[in-house]
Amino acid sequence: MVRWRPNIPNIMTLVLCLLFTAGLASPQSPGALGADGKKGTIWYIPHTHWEGAVFKTREEYLEMGLPIILRALNMLKRHPAYKFTLDQAAFIKPFLDRYPEEEATFRKFVAEGRLQLVGGMNIMPDINMPGGESFIRQVMIGKGFFRERLGVEITTGWCLDSFGHHAQMPQILKLAGMNSYWFFRGVANLQVPSEFQWQGIDGTKIAAFWLPYGYAVAYGSPANLPGFDYFFRQVYEGLKPFARGSDIVGLAGADVSEPEEHIPALVEEFNRKSDAPFQIRIGVPSEFETVVAQRGQQRVITGELNPIFQGIYSSRIEVKQWIRSLENLLTVAEKLGSLSNWLGAPFDMASLWRAWEPMTFNQTHDLASGVMVDKVFEDTVRGYEFSKRLGDELVRTSLEKLVSKIDTRGEGIPLVVFNPLGWPRTDAVEVNVGISEPGAIALALTGPEGARVPLQLTGAEQYADGGLRRVKVTFVARDVPAFGYSVYRVLSRSLASNEKLEGRTGGESVATRMGDSVAQRDTGFIENEFYRATFNLWTGEMTSLYDKSDNWESLSGPANVVAREHDGGDFWELYGNLHGGRNIAMTKQHLPPRAGQASFSSEQVGGSGRTRQGPVFSEYSVSHPFGSGQFSTVVRLYQGIRRVEVRTQILNNEKFVRYRVLFPTAVRDGKGTHEIPFGAIERPLGVEFPAQNWIDYGDGSKGVALLNRGLPGNNVGDNTLMLSLMRSARIQAYAYHGGYESGVSSDSGLEVGKQFTFHYALVPHSGDWREAGTARAGHEFNHPLIATTAGPHAGPLPRHWGLLEVSNANVLATVLRPANDGSTVVRLYESAGKAAPGVRVKFRVKVISAEESNLLEDAGRKLSVSSDTLQFGLGAYEIKTFKLRLQPLQ
Repeated sequence: MVRWRPNIPNIMTLVLCLLFTAGLASPQSPGALGADGKKGTIWYIPHTHWEGAVFKTREEYLEMGLPIILRALNMLKRHPAYKFTLDQAAFIKPFLDRYPEEEATFRKFVAEGRLQLVGGMNIMPDINMPGGESFIRQVMIGKGFFRERLGVEITTGWCLDSFGHHAQMPQILKLAGMNSYWFFRGVANLQVPSEFQWQGIDGTKIAAFWLPYGYAVAYGSPANLPGFDYFFRQVYEGLKPFARGSDIVGLAGADVSEPEEHIPALVEEFNRKSDAPFQIRIGVPSEFETVVAQRGQQRVITGELNPIFQGIYSSRIEVKQWIRSLENLLTVAEKLGSLSNWLGAPFDMASLWRAWEPMTFNQTHDLASGVMVDKVFEDTVRGYEFSKRLGDELVRTSLEKLVSKIDTRGEGIPLVVFNPLGWPRTDAVEVNVGISEPGAIALALTGPEGARVPLQLTGAEQYADGGLRRVKVTFVARDVPAFGYSVYRVLSRSLASNEKLEGRTGGESVATRMGDSVAQRDTGFIENEFYRATFNLWTGEMTSLYDKSDNWESLSGPANVVAREHDGGDFWELYGNLHGGRNIAMTKQHLPPRAGQASFSSEQVGGSGRTRQGPVFSEYSVSHPFGSGQFSTVVRLYQGIRRVEVRTQILNNEKFVRYRVLFPTAVRDGKGTHEIPFGAIERPLGVEFPAQNWIDYGDGSKGVALLNRGLPGNNVGDNTLMLSLMRSARIQAYAYHGGYESGVSSDSGLEVGKQFTFHYALVPHSGDWREAGTARAGHEFNHPLIATTAGPHAGPLPRHWGLLEVSNANVLATVLRPANDGSTVVRLYESAGKAAPGVRVKFRVKVISAEESNLLEDAGRKLSVSSDTLQFGLGAYEIKTFKLRLQPLQ
């Protein structure tokens, strides 16, 4: 949304003064001549920015927005020189569905080039916080609709109001069939030209069109010729310093804005004036793109266009957690669906797309940012719940189909452990098991080869005789194959049995031993073969995290300390209120708060701190008051897993505060690297940015990675890793366009009386983040192994099986999904910024044919397959998508 309607003459005068000071414009420069010395042209591009949902619900904005399309069609009929631009499938599809009598007219103007469709997405999404696969589903839904319903190929990227843009967008856009990208926010400074080539971290370039004064700069002109003349002279003079030619573009459309009735006649009248200093031409984006392409070489701008509005990374944090959770759920459903198809049990693609649609809609830039009013927030959560119900059912039914084909015969209760990632991994499993055997008091676990596996009971229900009825079993599954599974077996024994088993009932389980508590001492520790973590048992702070394998202390002070700071900002801005015209990347540092600047969780004590030890994991837990709320944290170390997992809960009873968790590291003079979709980028220290699964701070010889689940606000400053957990905020004042109504509540965003759970993890390591495999670690933390019990039965599949093996550790296979044409899609990317020239992907199924594809899964170059193996090369951070025909399981 614009949230900012400038007084054009005044704002242009102000900016021109700034440009004169910067040496970018001269008061003596000829007013009507462009940078190339030719008489200028303003390309007036009328459009409307449909909001999706933010101050009104989706349906309310459709009620406002659909008549706008009717008016645009009316003006196109009455004025042969008039043109208009529309975007977002979620806006256009309801129009065609509800006004079928207008579809022929709509198609006619599209075919004539007078009505241009841009964007090619379901909505205008947030670019930074959702994962890369969410953006790809946006394009698949949007471009798929425009292709199938209207026969139109969208090639103009259009994210005018999105709050920043990560550095893999040029490659993603090109792979999605886009030739250009129009945007408003995120450039580094005023020296950036309005048209340039944007180069991403893999080297891909795309034509970029930056809108220095936003997407409504030419909207709102007076309806009389003298005022119209003055208005557009000011627009031209304001935009000219940013242009590199005599043609200048001015977009004319605000939030849910109507086409301007006076424009066609006044443009014609203005252009007839003998003293007109330039011409005004009504056009569409592709026409201006063609003009710019003819200029020849353009300036190249590299890297990302971030950050903008840093408060959004933790406002209404539950929205971000929903997004991450559903991304993982729906991509897991796709993976199991691909295996289901291979097994001969067709996957329900219709339900999959029904689940993705509200999920992608609710990634609209305002919704994902959490800046909506309460009624829209409630509507958004209902959409997430709908997607979750469908996703859960798809996962359940597809997993059942897979399990039904596995040979699970043998003693005990079969446990099938599925790995949703494209590499073998060792990770924790937690699963509920029901037991009907009378008098069962002990359990054991065996792996796929029959060897005993340590287990730990984390919960148990008993029958009246003391026998186990239902238990929660935790263990570490080792080397579970890529996109595959391993079968474990739970064995139970009654009191009469002489065999020694590991999990027992009766008081404290022998599998979980009490460690230190405040009843005995003030400090305690937990450890595995990789780390030893020490705690103040009273306050909850981690006082030491020693890396045993590399012999170094990774912390420089108390860690896992939550700081609660006063933050009087609104949803958009940290510590301040929104300025909707902000379009330059923010550089203000937000360093760790010092004493007196915040309240800290370590300042209050509780008597519950204790450690527990067990054969599978050891953990520390504590809970105590935190201001008027409550703080609790559980830190866990699993045997065989190089990761320190933390689950922190906060009950917030304060208004206008923010919570950050702090980890002072022993690294000095390091670099901060953040994960972005399909890659990573080094970022300035001290500035909060949106990260995907992880951030790493290291000096090349050692470092510490901080992993997260749905907590995008990441920062490192003063050698301290910081993770924004949540903010208590609301809309403070709003006097702008976009459907906002005074008095509509946003107070649920204050989060008062709500308890939140946050998941994050630390990974101290030697070497840099690449050597430490941090990209894999982030995916693994966000994609737990999936376990289910099964009945014993025969089946054609063995007890330990995976779909594929990838030769290079830095090449990650993250996508396995069924294509609409029945083929199987596999997507991989290079994750470490190092070219991989000889990648081999060996499949454990018969590959009939293979072809390279784009992100839309179109047919591409045929590939040779030898011994069910694909061989190809990847550049640094390159993404490749393949479509395969697999021979069904016989």
